[in-house]
Amino acid sequence: MIGEFINKAGIIAYPLLLSAFLVIFMVFERSIIYLLKYRSIKKEKYLSAIKEFYHNQADEDNLIVKNKGITAQIYNAVLSKKPVNKEQFQLFMDAEEVDKLPELERGLGLLNFLAQASPTLGLLGTVSGMINTFQVLGIGGSPEQMAVGISEALFTTAAGLVISLPALAFYHYFYSKIDKLVNQMDNLRLETKNLLYNGFKKEID
Repeated sequence: MIGEFINKAGIIAYPLLLSAFLVIFMVFERSIIYLLKYRSIKKEKYLSAIKEFYHNQADEDNLIVKNKGITAQIYNAVLSKKPVNKEQFQLFMDAEEVDKLPELERGLGLLNFLAQASPTLGLLGTVSGMINTFQVLGIGGSPEQMAVGISEALFTTAAGLVISLPALAFYHYFYSKIDKLVNQMDNLRLETKNLLYNGFKKEID
């Protein structure tokens, strides 16, 4: 199958195959990462866990939220430092987000590049194939040979689109998951500030 593809696509088949391999690998790898890191937190359970954490004066080994998701990791890291006011809480949050969120975006730039470059590679293969086809016709080739040549030349454009469309779809899907996660963090940030610094924490200090 791959050999037939190379015969039809010519030298452009190699970068197209490499692009296809990279897209498949990155989609698989990112899906595993998101499965492990993208875990939502139930707000009520989370806020209750914060109260218990501060009331019991737990140490850092007693995690506030027993969840392996990146949201829980960030909030556990921030709250275990016991920020004394909103400003310090915000500072700790910003530092943790800068440290951990880029992990979710890693590789997405390359996925987007492949989504845009694959059709161009396919078009390049088509143009090259058309040039070769007309050269064959110019030295006495038959119309049937020309039709076959055009068909094979267009094959690379189709291959480029087949690679590009899933890559583009997964790129936007992954970024939508990141946006949803960031929105959840922002909402939890506000809820946490209100809980800790509008009366509750003062009661236990």
